[in-house]
Amino acid sequence: MDTLLHVKILLVEEVESSKICSLDQKYVSTAEHIINGESFQLVQQFIDRFKGKVTIKGEISTSSVLVALNDFLKLEIVKEGQENEMLYMAIALLQTFIQNNYTGPAARLKAVSGLFNITGSDISATNKALARSLAILGQPAYELMDDPLYLVLSLLLLEQITGQASLFDISQDQEVPLPVISAESTPGLLAVANWWRARALLTHLSLIPEPSGFQPSIVASIYQSIDLVHAIVKDLPENFNEDFKRQLYAMYYLEHVKCSLAINTEHLCLPSLTKVKKLTDFKFVMTGARATRTKFQQKAHAGLIILAESSIFQKFSISTRSSSPGTFALESDLLLEKPHFESVADEPLDEQIYSKRPKLDLDSGYGEDKLLPLALRQENIPKSLMDLDPNNQPALSNYDNIQLLLRLYTIKNTTPAKDPLVEEELTALLSRILYQDGDKNWSVFARSLWERSILETTKAKTIERGLLQMQSLVEELDLKIQSKLIPSSDEIDVVGRLSYIHQLPFVPRWELDSTLAEKYMSLGILKSAVEIYERLGMACETALCYAAVGDEKKAEEVLLQRIKENELDARAYSIMGDIKQDPSLWEKSWEIGKYVNAKNSLAKYYFNPPAKSGIEPNYSATLKHLNDSLRQYPLSFETWYFYGCVGLQCGKMELAAEAFSRCVSLDPHHALSWSNLSAAYMTLDKLKEAYSCLKRAVASDAQKNWKIWENYMLVAVKLNEWEDVLVACKQLVSIKRDKSGEGSIDLPIIEKLVELLVTSEYSEDPEKLSYFQKSCTEFICVTLPQVITTSARCWRMVARVELWRKRPWAALECHERAYRAISHNPDLEIDEKAWDDTVGACEDLVAAYESLGEMEGKYGPDSFVCKDWKYKCRSTIKTLMSKGKGRWDDSLGWDRLIEARSQI
Repeated sequence: MDTLLHVKILLVEEVESSKICSLDQKYVSTAEHIINGESFQLVQQFIDRFKGKVTIKGEISTSSVLVALNDFLKLEIVKEGQENEMLYMAIALLQTFIQNNYTGPAARLKAVSGLFNITGSDISATNKALARSLAILGQPAYELMDDPLYLVLSLLLLEQITGQASLFDISQDQEVPLPVISAESTPGLLAVANWWRARALLTHLSLIPEPSGFQPSIVASIYQSIDLVHAIVKDLPENFNEDFKRQLYAMYYLEHVKCSLAINTEHLCLPSLTKVKKLTDFKFVMTGARATRTKFQQKAHAGLIILAESSIFQKFSISTRSSSPGTFALESDLLLEKPHFESVADEPLDEQIYSKRPKLDLDSGYGEDKLLPLALRQENIPKSLMDLDPNNQPALSNYDNIQLLLRLYTIKNTTPAKDPLVEEELTALLSRILYQDGDKNWSVFARSLWERSILETTKAKTIERGLLQMQSLVEELDLKIQSKLIPSSDEIDVVGRLSYIHQLPFVPRWELDSTLAEKYMSLGILKSAVEIYERLGMACETALCYAAVGDEKKAEEVLLQRIKENELDARAYSIMGDIKQDPSLWEKSWEIGKYVNAKNSLAKYYFNPPAKSGIEPNYSATLKHLNDSLRQYPLSFETWYFYGCVGLQCGKMELAAEAFSRCVSLDPHHALSWSNLSAAYMTLDKLKEAYSCLKRAVASDAQKNWKIWENYMLVAVKLNEWEDVLVACKQLVSIKRDKSGEGSIDLPIIEKLVELLVTSEYSEDPEKLSYFQKSCTEFICVTLPQVITTSARCWRMVARVELWRKRPWAALECHERAYRAISHNPDLEIDEKAWDDTVGACEDLVAAYESLGEMEGKYGPDSFVCKDWKYKCRSTIKTLMSKGKGRWDDSLGWDRLIEARSQI
């Protein structure tokens, strides 16, 4: 039954006391407080109960504060059999920290002065020590956060409950055992505790600029398997509502996606997104529809739209008192508030989408397992979605809105920035969330407004609304800003704001404010940006702001002041090193905090030293620094990729193979990593492994990378995989034909394909032809003639295949084209080699006329391939001799022509 209460908390679902009367009412009341957004009341009771119990021995520092807290927990809190009570307290502390720093409004409790036996200036010093205790590998956590004590205590309690090693007092070189969760043997309550620990660690990671340390590995290990939910569900009552179980599984998959986004493994998001979509039976598709976007537009133009409908969890939407944050209207004399779509069925959808993305495969259907399932044609849209009114779609459940938002974040993290088509896709996703009727959850709706505002600040016609909306959302989090755009509201729905915070990527309130500063910076409003950074106490960002506009001297002053205030800020040292290109500063950063970016900067420095440094590239030093970086943070795809590239460059193929193997495990769809891994295997004479890697590369996003296809073709030739050779040849011609023309044809390899084809048995029954025969014939006889311009050799290959197909008339036409291609050479009258080549081509054509001319022609037994072949032979020879007369009369080629003419 304890597990049941915790599931209710996870789902933010009302506790029905009458149905679980066997439970201790104290725990029921505690759960109700957490579910109702009143965790701060439990924290206040905790502070009152243990007032002044924490005593710091000696001078106030990070270590002394942590020792005092650990002693307090061991004496007063951590007791055998009290794990359930400890877990409730850890949850309440975490939720209060999140309310104060992420969702608002802040619960103003005096935690430090209440728990610690201190007064006066010691309170501020203790808060600073607590904030510094949350630093990870030299990256300090945001120092002006509210009440870091709540998060520190929550993390310490969850470490005790789960029996895991503490991350607060672990050395950087120490190995940390990862939690193992079994569906059968792990108790449900322990699985719940691990789930909450993963949430707390993700909260911790959101306090630092970049993911680092052991935390990402631990979070990933907790979320890596669905056994986490199985372990919880097995301890639930047999009659527990199946819909709630389904909801729990859906929540797990959403949080797994959030975890992948937080630790920079976003390429692992799609499998979980696909599973939660099927689990919730969420139906949505991106397609095209004509839309009117301005007040004066007479004709609608093609645009992207998301058609979506929820089928499960609609009834589980958590009720809210204040439906949504304040929204700014566009108030434009030109643009409509939202596009007005015409009926989706008004015209073929492929015409609409084609104008947006001309290279799409219009024959592809509706793909379920894509980030954005796309219907290019009307018939590909699911029937249930086809009937929706595009201007008045039904409200979606919050779980489905979150799915759309998580897909948006995944697309942003895996596509180029400022790509117009990607921005259109993201706008379509956000429009589907924002332009729906009904109650809206504050957190989901505010996040959608925020992302729309970021997109709008890149466009001149919407930048004003975007900036105003961003500022208003920052203010609604209860920041202490002197002048506000909107009045404060007394009625704030804390439950609604906290309900889905663990499924959405964490964005602390100061990160919202700093993003606003970045926007000001991009618009050239330097003063406003610097004012925000200074108010937030972000010295490193202030320095980067100055460096971005070329004021490096001011940036250095800011960083020196920061280092003076906090000598352990490894990030500040590293940024100073980036500005001054001084290796000693990066070394100092690594020495004091094991800051991985410092090692990455050192590696880049020694890989490609600045000209003024006077040193030569040092690949050994580069590899050493990258190795140090990866030992501290092994989840960095970019670092592994650089490591592998350096290995390739300096000939260390085993090292390169290991590095690119790690790359493809982090991102299985990265074509260049697969290609580079194959290059390492080829050098190591592991052809089969190289071939397998190249197959993965070409199956990924490498459709336009001719180098990968060429490597694939060459390895396939070595392994005699001729069907794959044919596929590669076709793709190479498709990719390179526009720029290289017939240079895209690899003649020796295609000649080998032709040889294989014409030595096989031909059947006039198409059903008896093999796939290779059909595909190769189409390639040689249909595709290549569209590409060939001057190559007689290519035409002769086509002629061989046409003759194999028992089409002698087509073969003779190819011989004629081969002769015309070479006889039009402008060097014919000045270059004897060109003359001899043309004479040889003429002899070949005469031989073709002689051997093929009297065969049965295209129109049956009474026709000939070329009835007047003798006349054509003489005419061809005569024409060529007229071109060479007076210049090549005494050449051997001339004698050959006379000999050929005499034999007809």
